[in-house]
Amino acid sequence: MKEEKKYVKRLKMITSNIWYIVALVALVTAVIMLIVNWSSTLEALRKVVQVLMPFFLGFLFAYLINPLVRLFEKLFNLMGKDKALTVKKVFSMLLSYIIVLGAITVIIVFITPQIVTSVNQLGQTVQKGYDYVKLHPTSFLDWIPFANTADIMEKLKDNINSIAINMGSKVFPYLYSTFTSTFVIAYDIFFGLVISIYLTWEKDSLVRGFHRLVKAFVPKKYAEKTWEKLLKCNHIFNGFLVGKAIDSLIIGLITFCAMAILNFPYPVLLSVIVCITNMIPYFGPFIGAIPGCAIYLFIDPTLALWFAILILVVQQFDGWILGPWILGDQTGIKPLTVILGITVGGAYFGVMGMFLGVPTVAVLQYLGGEFVKNRFKKKDMEDPINDDSVPSCISDVQER
Repeated sequence: MKEEKKYVKRLKMITSNIWYIVALVALVTAVIMLIVNWSSTLEALRKVVQVLMPFFLGFLFAYLINPLVRLFEKLFNLMGKDKALTVKKVFSMLLSYIIVLGAITVIIVFITPQIVTSVNQLGQTVQKGYDYVKLHPTSFLDWIPFANTADIMEKLKDNINSIAINMGSKVFPYLYSTFTSTFVIAYDIFFGLVISIYLTWEKDSLVRGFHRLVKAFVPKKYAEKTWEKLLKCNHIFNGFLVGKAIDSLIIGLITFCAMAILNFPYPVLLSVIVCITNMIPYFGPFIGAIPGCAIYLFIDPTLALWFAILILVVQQFDGWILGPWILGDQTGIKPLTVILGITVGGAYFGVMGMFLGVPTVAVLQYLGGEFVKNRFKKKDMEDPINDDSVPSCISDVQER
């Protein structure tokens, strides 16, 4: 009887090992096939992302609105804990979405027309420059050293028809693709907001369900520690997005006020660009300065210089005072890591990837640091990360 039990136990172990090996081989084979057909894999992933974009945006909107909902819930709790939880939740969500949708309405009603006006004025300026060049080609080409005016004008006359035809063949498809992409973006944003309402309402049950999954699939010994690490990752990611959004809004307002006081042209348009690009750490303000400097170079090079100085001052204020005050050490990542997050995120997921790449890299860096710390604990070794003797030893070796 005992031998039969041993035999059955061994048979079960062998069977489980066989299934483990089969699953591992299948997984490795699938990964190899995906890598070999990498272009097809990326195309399939892009299609999946396009289909699921409203859900991604819904999760992102809910993720960003949740801190505001929690703030109102805390305020309602201070007013009276005996109130019904459902009523508090409904009013918290209602106030939060009213504020968010009100801000979007203000942007659409008041700021967008000013941006359109600035773009129209900029177009008129460019048109005037084009007309001047058309009427005075010789004086314009005299600015360009080593330019043969007669040859250039002859080539322009010979190729003017082909240039017009080529521009027409490219402009109409571009306008069509722009209109189509605008419609798709509006569709994704609308349904993303609708989905975010459901996600915000069900957030507690979703968190409990995820916590349940962690406890079910992670070994008991590591379940709570894993959950704590995930909460820390959420704190880093959410803290960066919300903090950086507030920081960028303030920087945009400061830029607008400074440009209005100094009487710079197109203050609304350029301050909005600076506000959006400031979401990218370290390099965002400089990226936002490029369009302004390029525009002002056509109007007055002195304006471009003063605008560059203004952005530099604002960036220093943000980097040394405002950013640390709002964000603290939410990410703790270095410029090189920021470049990595921006490059990889932008290459595969566009502008959204550039924004989300940095907090994603920050989370990965945190998890990697925790993994290294645990390795040192297992080896019963002291972590040399704060050991000042290491650089001194290196410098001693270099001096020798």
